[in-house]
Amino acid sequence: MSHPPLQPIASLLIRRVFKWVILCVVCISSLQAWLNYRAIETNFNMAVADVARANLPLLSVAIWDIEPQTIQKQIAQILKNPSIAYVAITASTGQQFTGGDINRVASGQHMVFEIPAPADASTSVGKVEFVVDQTVLRKELLRSFIIIIIEVVILSVFIFVAVVAILRRDLEKPMRQLADFVKNLQANQLSTKLELKRIPENGYNEIDLVVDGFRTMQDSLQKHIANQDALVAERTSQLEAAMKSLKQLSITDGLTSCYNRLLFNERMPAEIQRAVRYQRQLSLVFCDIDFFKRINDEHGHAAGDQVLLTFAQSLAKELRVDVDWVVRYGGEEFIMVLPETKLIAALEVAERIRRQVERHLFIRMPDGKVLRVTASFGVSELLATDTVESLVHRADKWLYFAKSNGRNQVQPIDHLISAPAE
Repeated sequence: MSHPPLQPIASLLIRRVFKWVILCVVCISSLQAWLNYRAIETNFNMAVADVARANLPLLSVAIWDIEPQTIQKQIAQILKNPSIAYVAITASTGQQFTGGDINRVASGQHMVFEIPAPADASTSVGKVEFVVDQTVLRKELLRSFIIIIIEVVILSVFIFVAVVAILRRDLEKPMRQLADFVKNLQANQLSTKLELKRIPENGYNEIDLVVDGFRTMQDSLQKHIANQDALVAERTSQLEAAMKSLKQLSITDGLTSCYNRLLFNERMPAEIQRAVRYQRQLSLVFCDIDFFKRINDEHGHAAGDQVLLTFAQSLAKELRVDVDWVVRYGGEEFIMVLPETKLIAALEVAERIRRQVERHLFIRMPDGKVLRVTASFGVSELLATDTVESLVHRADKWLYFAKSNGRNQVQPIDHLISAPAE
């Protein structure tokens, strides 16, 4: 998805500040120009009035003494003031004296002053009229306005530049650093702390609030991920335990806790391969409880289950830990797998178990009778050409031979005896 072009906050604020600066320049310049206009106009009128007050006494004496030349000299002196373009003096006797640019009379400002008598200020000896040159006033106003504009513009530019520099330094750069950090942050880098390069004397402000908020979010995400990882690890452990339990249930006989035939079929080929590869001995003991069907028929399956469980415990007592293993092959049949064991040693193990069962395996019935149990055993040793089927088949033949010859015995009695005929 395409994103609109980036508009930095600092640039937006700079544009807005610029607009407000221009507006302030216009307003302040206008106000100051109006105030200066009033001040200059007032000062201008006061200056003209001062000229009149300074020259009125001399004019009064010159008119009183009827000295036309002196009056003309005074008019010339007054006209030296650039603000006065034309002077007209009218004596009370009707005489009139003029000087200056008559063309300015129509366009200029007229100011009339009474000329008091030298001896009595309450009486007048004439009037003096000044025609003020407005161009001088306008030039002064224009000069003042230009100065104001220059001052305001310089001040505004200085403020604008200062504001721009401050915004870029204190806002745009930290926000850019924050944006780049967030943009480049990867899932495996959540522990990386956000550090902004800022001037320390700025104090704690909204940018610090954003940074602290982001750090808090990072900490929360890390805790959440850690909790999720722990939860996943716990669920994985539970699943592995459940799978292990299911696996154990799938390879274990539920009654006797011995391995079942499924595990035998999976594990036995590897046992034979290992024995052949390293030239080790391997023997099987095929066990069968004598007259087990009669026990079930006469005493019930509960008694039969008790016999199976007790018999399996007798077999387990002869197993070497982490070496030998026993399988309930089917019904009342069990197979003991004895790695690193020759035939003669396997026969001795089978004989010990047979005697143990004969002497100590009995079930006390509810009516007080004691049910004694015996078992028959067929033993075979691995040959170089053997497979799982041939090894089991040979042990099964010796078991059949033992049951056919009276039960409660181990076959072959002598390991040199040849295998029984089919």
